[in-house]
Amino acid sequence: MHIPDGFLNPQVTLVSGGISATVLVLTLRKVNQTLKPEQIPLMGLLASFVFMIQLFSFPVGVGTSVHLSGALLISILVGPRIGFIIMTVSLVALALLFQHGGIFSLGANTLNIAMVGCFGAFGIYKLLPGKRLALVLAGGLAGVISAILCAVELSLSGMLDLSTALMTMMLIYSVTGAIEGFITMLILDFLLKVKPELLSHYS
Repeated sequence: MHIPDGFLNPQVTLVSGGISATVLVLTLRKVNQTLKPEQIPLMGLLASFVFMIQLFSFPVGVGTSVHLSGALLISILVGPRIGFIIMTVSLVALALLFQHGGIFSLGANTLNIAMVGCFGAFGIYKLLPGKRLALVLAGGLAGVISAILCAVELSLSGMLDLSTALMTMMLIYSVTGAIEGFITMLILDFLLKVKPELLSHYS
């Protein structure tokens, strides 16, 4: 759901950018206090993974697209704070190198994809009982939240009619999110067998 430049008005751009920048600064301060040197190689590997999977997207009209993000997976592996930083770096690289999302809309894309995908999906996962089904539900519900945010931002910018587009976007992103949750479940099941020490957040 990378939103390109030119689709958001200045007000939405400033508000979403301000929210994302504030959360990023607070997250960096917290991570700087707790980051362990042995986590850095894994962060680099996960950043490459996220960057690659987000290159493959499918257009869904009005300038947006759907794709797997990897946010829930990396948040479980390294925690949502580090996951958010990795996702933000990936979004910046995608915008600068491949015009996959706009520079001025980076704040909105960070809010919709990185913040919701890491803090939102991880929080929902932790609140739900069980592990396997919780991943699918967390992915789907995070997709709904992202869809609502994206639709509201585009509607406030005059790019679409919220009443007619919201349900369609919620359906598309919830299905995409649930699929990502299911794929995350399969990957974690595999890691549980071969590298269980990576799954301290998988509980």
